[in-house]
Amino acid sequence: MEYKDREKNDAQKQHSEAVEQFESVATQLYEVLKQKEELIESQALKLQQGLPIAQIQQNEEILAHLQKEINALQWQTQRARKIMSDKEKLSITKSVDHKKYEKMKEIQYNQYVEDEKREELKFLDEISVQQFVRR
Repeated sequence: MEYKDREKNDAQKQHSEAVEQFESVATQLYEVLKQKEELIESQALKLQQGLPIAQIQQNEEILAHLQKEINALQWQTQRARKIMSDKEKLSITKSVDHKKYEKMKEIQYNQYVEDEKREELKFLDEISVQQFVRR
């Protein structure tokens, strides 16, 4: 039973860690997407006011770099989501197994109690019969 309990706790811990990893990567992705959006808005405002070509080229390079970073983070986010999902399934499976073992242990204990009661009643019946015979 302790083994199943440990398995369940380990699976829950792994799931929590996977959730934290997913949240971390997703937050990074959000920040980079936000940077890209702010740069595009800033560039649009500056273009209306007049912007040197060198600045436009630099902004385009920055956008290209941000897009590469976004692509990498999207891949990492998808991977982290899959890992998180797999760990969640494992955690659910281990929890179900743990509950099954708890139920089996409870059934065995109840059976033991019933057997003990039967034995006690049987013993008491024998004593009663012996006392009756002695009279």
